[in-house]
Amino acid sequence: MKALWLIPFSALAAFAGAPVVQCDALASKSFGDDVKIQSVKLVAARGNNPEHCDVRGVIWPEAQFALKMPTQWNDRFQMVGNGGTAGTISMGAVDGAIRKGFASVSTDTGHDAKKEEFALFANETPRNPNARRKFLDFAYLAVHETAVLAKHVIGVYYGVAPKYSYWVGCSTGGRQGMQEAQRYPEDFDGLVIGAPGLYNTGNGMRRIWAAQSQLGDAELPIAKLPLLAKIIYDKCDPADGLKDGVIEDPRKCKFDARRDLPKCKGADAPECFTQAQIGGIARIHGGVRDSKGKLIFPGEPVGAESVWAENVIFPTKTVLPRSESQMKYFYLDPPPGPDWKFTMFNFDVDPPRTVRNGSLVNAMNTDLAPLKKRGGKIVHYSGWADQQVNPLPGIEYHQAVTKRLGETETRDFYRLFMVPGMFHCNGGPGCSSADWLAATMDWVEKGIAPETILGSHMEGGKATRTRPLCTYPQIAKYKGSGSIEDAANFSCQAP
Repeated sequence: MKALWLIPFSALAAFAGAPVVQCDALASKSFGDDVKIQSVKLVAARGNNPEHCDVRGVIWPEAQFALKMPTQWNDRFQMVGNGGTAGTISMGAVDGAIRKGFASVSTDTGHDAKKEEFALFANETPRNPNARRKFLDFAYLAVHETAVLAKHVIGVYYGVAPKYSYWVGCSTGGRQGMQEAQRYPEDFDGLVIGAPGLYNTGNGMRRIWAAQSQLGDAELPIAKLPLLAKIIYDKCDPADGLKDGVIEDPRKCKFDARRDLPKCKGADAPECFTQAQIGGIARIHGGVRDSKGKLIFPGEPVGAESVWAENVIFPTKTVLPRSESQMKYFYLDPPPGPDWKFTMFNFDVDPPRTVRNGSLVNAMNTDLAPLKKRGGKIVHYSGWADQQVNPLPGIEYHQAVTKRLGETETRDFYRLFMVPGMFHCNGGPGCSSADWLAATMDWVEKGIAPETILGSHMEGGKATRTRPLCTYPQIAKYKGSGSIEDAANFSCQAP
């Protein structure tokens, strides 16, 4: 991308909090040869949204963005992430940010999901000559270029640069945020990294492994998921010393499908599992392996079985077709193209074919020293019961950073919080509702590092349970008295 500016902010008006130019004046300003401003509009306050300047445009070749800047500004910039294979602008998250006073932006990462489903944007054809660049935009580049552009426009509009810049994203948004931390540490002061698919190619292999494990007689009926979940929770819930409907750390439970599930003595029946079904479940929990048994990607932690439908067992609606499409057009090198099917993936020979493009889309670089040096902070969270992104590679990544930089050095800027019983990004039996951004802002702006963060289990808009969410590897332990629904009766301790 060509240079987008520079206009020194010191040459602009000196006070923040309110615009120094008219919103519509931005339409006539140049923000670089690769940037086309498509619309600029001052939007009146409506509903919960405050009055704001709405700027839409595109960065070459096809990265659409939406930037909203409230008339009453809190001097801060927030960029929000995407989900899945992106292809849409996260407008709801942008609106949520401007309601709190942030100037906020989102990008579709360079393609339109309505026109190019799943990974089709990376399929190079005469009608799609920029496919490789669109893949790079999805992998990491569009987020960076949009962040740089947004801060430029913000500086012109308000007359000063944002005092603090924040990233907030979960799932794909978590991976995008970690890419920023690794590749462009100057972009954000604080990053909220939720449920990140850091080992993105591995997660794709995991979904295909699960699907192949469900072929033929091994297919697990969705109607049996409640039974499977009950058996697992009956065994694993008490493992932490407290039976509360939550599995504190799935690694502590030694569930074995072949040993612990009731076997059908004859034909398949609702209250039991066939040998083929048990074998499929065991393969999913046991992890992705080659024909010699070598582990390629970790198995599913127990606890998410109640939501395996459409996510793990024959995820025909979204998740499997997405991973299949990614393999067709950019994970595998060379890309096999549209006729390839998930049943064709060979776990002996195909994993090495994901390495080249995986180095671009995966967020696995453990050298976060540049981010630490400039004072950046990361609050990383994942649910132990995540049904879409296996949380174990995220833990392994945090451990690898700690090994590289040292425990004290890592805790100074990067902290991981594992949420027991949380599904993907939120939901589940655990206390998944938490103000991750507030904790990050306190760390960045006040120097208050998060030791614990209050988590709540919400039902009908009300908190029915609270728990302290602890910095990894600590866990919340019951003090022995008082209600188990109250965080005050728990403390974070070493496991």
